[in-house]
Amino acid sequence: MQEENTNEKEASSLYSEFAYDDAFRTMETECDDIVIPFVNYFYNESYDKTAVITRMRNEHFIEHQDKTDEKRITDSHFTITYKGVCKKYHWECESQKYDGSMLVKLFEYDSQIAVDDSVVEGSALRVSFPNTGILLLRKHKKTPDKARIILTTPGGKLEYDAKIAKVSDYTIDSIFENRLYLLIPFYIFNYEKNFKAINKDLARTEELAEIYKYIIARLDKELEKGNLSPYSYGVIIRLTHKVLYKLTVKHKAVQEKVGGVMGGKVLDLPEVRLYHQGVEEGRKEGRKEGRKEGRKEGEAERVRLQSENAEKDALIAKLQAENDALKKLV
Repeated sequence: MQEENTNEKEASSLYSEFAYDDAFRTMETECDDIVIPFVNYFYNESYDKTAVITRMRNEHFIEHQDKTDEKRITDSHFTITYKGVCKKYHWECESQKYDGSMLVKLFEYDSQIAVDDSVVEGSALRVSFPNTGILLLRKHKKTPDKARIILTTPGGKLEYDAKIAKVSDYTIDSIFENRLYLLIPFYIFNYEKNFKAINKDLARTEELAEIYKYIIARLDKELEKGNLSPYSYGVIIRLTHKVLYKLTVKHKAVQEKVGGVMGGKVLDLPEVRLYHQGVEEGRKEGRKEGRKEGRKEGEAERVRLQSENAEKDALIAKLQAENDALKKLV
């Protein structure tokens, strides 16, 4: 779900107000090798590279008691088909403090997903709810470790679990050991409450920068081992920089030092290097063509002036001849 608006107008338009949702949604929709290990860990699955992810419709209309409809967009809604079995998943990314309303909204989304995929079989309506969960970016003491949704129906009580994943529960080592790459862009949230102190302390700022150098080194190893595709590797680097930039916008020392580590890596990504090489080659070609055009234009101007001068010389010669003829008559 989209998190609260902030007054960070000084940030580049590249880093939207909903950068955290954008980051989560980008990884979910574009990177199978980031999603599969995440699902494996939280649902004790064993999906491998043969598992097929299908992204489902994420726009839903929620009807309120006053009969009005509200369009909402889920952060992730997908199915995974593996060995002939298809399972549905729905996750939301939250930067706000956990409260019960999140569970209500999660159930609203789950219900709409179930209705959208419902099947009428004779006189029976069959609905299937997704495996569901919430990723909490900020740490709060009263956040539960798990949640449960309980439905009381005329036919009896039904219930299912909603996973709650907290970024604060994971160290860098545990993230990489369990291949929870999806958490990496949000790891900076663990330091948010200390930004003010870190920003004033050069040693602590350097220490945080070293942590991100270590993260990059670990990502490099995952890429070398084939656990991450070059594309997903680049996505993680870019999104980590994006989230870090947004979250540290009011703490310039942290943003410049730590953001500089990630920003430098962004510039070193193959596609970015190729882009800048293309720009430079374009500039060189432009200068070359410019010189050619300049020579062409200069030659054309010389010919034009030469022609004008010839005409002037001819006119002067004509006037001189007429003047000599007048002198003879006098």
